[in-house]
Order: sequence, then structure tokens, then C-alpha cells
Amino acid sequence: MNKIELKKNFFEKGAKAFRKITGYGDYCYCCPICKGLFPFQAIKTGVLTMEHVHSEKLGGKPIALTCKQCNSTTGYTIDAAIVNRDKLNKSVEALVRKNGSYEGNYSLKMGGETINVNLEVHNGNVTINVPKKINNPVKLSLLKDYILRLREEGRCEGEEFKLTPKTTYRLCLSKIGDLKTAFLVCFSFFGYNYILNNRLSKVRKQIIKYDDTIIDWYCIPSDEKIKDKHALYLLNNPVSSIAVKIDKVTILLPWFDGPEDIYNFFATKNSITFSGNRLPWPVTLEMRLDFFKCT
Repeated sequence: MNKIELKKNFFEKGAKAFRKITGYGDYCYCCPICKGLFPFQAIKTGVLTMEHVHSEKLGGKPIALTCKQCNSTTGYTIDAAIVNRDKLNKSVEALVRKNGSYEGNYSLKMGGETINVNLEVHNGNVTINVPKKINNPVKLSLLKDYILRLREEGRCEGEEFKLTPKTTYRLCLSKIGDLKTAFLVCFSFFGYNYILNNRLSKVRKQIIKYDDTIIDWYCIPSDEKIKDKHALYLLNNPVSSIAVKIDKVTILLPWFDGPEDIYNFFATKNSITFSGNRLPWPVTLEMRLDFFKCT
């Protein structure tokens, strides 16, 4: 199925589900994030866009439609934080743990001069390349002279230098990016019956107002015993809730019969033990609660 056909398929399924659970007369798709209503024409005009989990840049798969505002404008900022975090995590794996390969741009400070370099890591072997096009030739000359002096004086060994990655990200934005991912995974799996529940209002607001702190205590470190990178759980202990494992972090979301505000509940606990049932990870727009029973 090509991209256009898949978008049409998602629209049809979403529109049927929305009409079924709300009784709304017009045939339209409801953006799961902002709750905006869009006609079929919105697919052709690009107002409704394909949402990927993870980011498409990280090889994510399409699992839902969201409006352009939520996907491109709001989404770009927090998705970029996730992409950059992934790059830095890969650099740590390659440099420190000698696992995998990495290539990225860094600044190198040595002998009082700072230049731009390209760092390549393969099987624990590090290569530093100095591109002339993105460097000041005067600084390159001064640094070269400094290194030559070190060699002549026999002081190369133990000489300190500092490498700083050009790639940066804001931790708070990457966490909200994970929250958005978890929210969309649950929309894809459960459908409108779940994400339109009032308990999710604060979650939706946090995704939209990503520069504000609306909720806290929604992100915890993942259990290292769970080897799968992605996993979805319906928890029954300590309270009914949803847990979405996204690599090294797990996002907690409300469930129907859980506390009105699970984040206030978790904030009062010093130590929490979780237990529950694992659910299949969605690979397309399923909306199980809207069309059939969840098993």
C-alpha cells in the first residue's frame, strides 16, 4: 500500500471510529492531539499528515494521522530533540562502550584554539578529520604549529584536548517527545475511546504546550530486564494505568478506572513496584476499543 492509499485508509478508519463513538454527523477525522476535525479533503491539501513512531528520521513506522500543526509545527521541535538525543546516545555507545559505529560533527579545543572536526568511530577505532571548508585557515595554521612544537619538545603524550558535540538537545523536550510517542501508540492501539477520555486532557495539553510544565512524573527509567526496545503494558499495580516502554525510558499514562490524576499519585510515592499484562505493540492504526474488544 502506497503512502496516499495508507492515508486514505487511516482517514476512513478514524472517521468511522469517531462517528461511532461520538455520534457526530459529519464524516471527518479527529486529530488525536488537538482534537481538531478535518474532512477528507484535508488529505489532499496536506492538512492531515502521516505520523510516525518513532520519528520518520529514525526509521519510525506510520501509525496514525495528525494535523499538520501538531505533526510539523509542534511535532518538529520535540521530534528534533528525540533525533538529536538518539545521535548522542549512539556516540556514547560507540566511544565509551565501543559498540557500533558513529559519525558526527564536533568542536575540538586544543592549545587555546577551537576548530571544527568530523569524528568517526568504527569498532572502537576513532578517526578525527579536519574539513578545511568549515574552518578558519588561520586557526588551523596556529593549531598545526602548536602540535609541531609539542612533537619537537616531546610533549605530545598526555596533552589535553576537549571534544564537544555540535549536536545538542533539551532534555525536557525529548521527554515530551517520548510522551507524544506513547500517546500516539495508545491512540493507534486503543483508538478514540481511550484518548478522548478526560484523564488524558493534561497529557494532550502538555504535548501542545511543550515549553510549559503541565504534568510531571510521567517518565521513569525502563526496567533493564525487559530486553525489547518497545513494549506496551496495561498495569494493575499499584494502580490501573498504561506503561509504554520506549527504549531506555517508560512513559506512564492514565487508564479508565485509575486515579483521576495518576501523576499526583505517583509523585507521593518513594518506591513503586509495577505489575500488569503485556499488550501487542501496534504496527498500524488498529483502534481496538473502537471496533472490537481488546485481548
